[in-house]
Amino acid sequence: MSETVDDNKPSAMVRVPTPLIPAVRELSRLHRQGRTSEILQRLDELILALDNSSDSTYNATSQTIGAIYERLDNLESQLLGESNSNETDSTKRLASLEQKIEGMTSRMTQFASAIIQIQTGLNNQPRRNKSYNNSYYQGQTVKIQPLTEENLAKRLGVNVETVRKERSSQPPPLFVGWSKRKDTSGIGWEFNSHTGLYHPVT
Repeated sequence: MSETVDDNKPSAMVRVPTPLIPAVRELSRLHRQGRTSEILQRLDELILALDNSSDSTYNATSQTIGAIYERLDNLESQLLGESNSNETDSTKRLASLEQKIEGMTSRMTQFASAIIQIQTGLNNQPRRNKSYNNSYYQGQTVKIQPLTEENLAKRLGVNVETVRKERSSQPPPLFVGWSKRKDTSGIGWEFNSHTGLYHPVT
């Protein structure tokens, strides 16, 4: 029965001449990077060239060794270049994402400002009153009194917790717009911290 060789098992200890130790370390590093087949191919070429060479072809052998080292250097440069390229792509994508987020934030701010301006313009528009034949009602304006939180909740058809939540979760202009939509008479309300009451916005 023939024995199979497991490449993953630790290799037997081999004594390496001192001048060859740096080269063996470099070959071991490239082996860990998955370049084993290329290393073996280049070493086979080198060994064949050394076996067939003589003293007169020493310079040619040295050129072959130099070419192998040059190829190994090129291979290492390519690996470093791919790594740097991936890092550059990640940096570009991150910068692009940050720009998009800043743009969205700016547009949301403009949108909120536009809503406040529209609500202010609607609040400043004069209301159209129905005309009555009775002269007593003509020219009469009904002044709406401030309301407590409980009374405002009844007027808007919601509970007190809803009024309190809406007031605390959004800016005053947006709360005015929300209460205006809920009010049967289309009146907006704003909270006055000094009086503790909700005052109508005209």
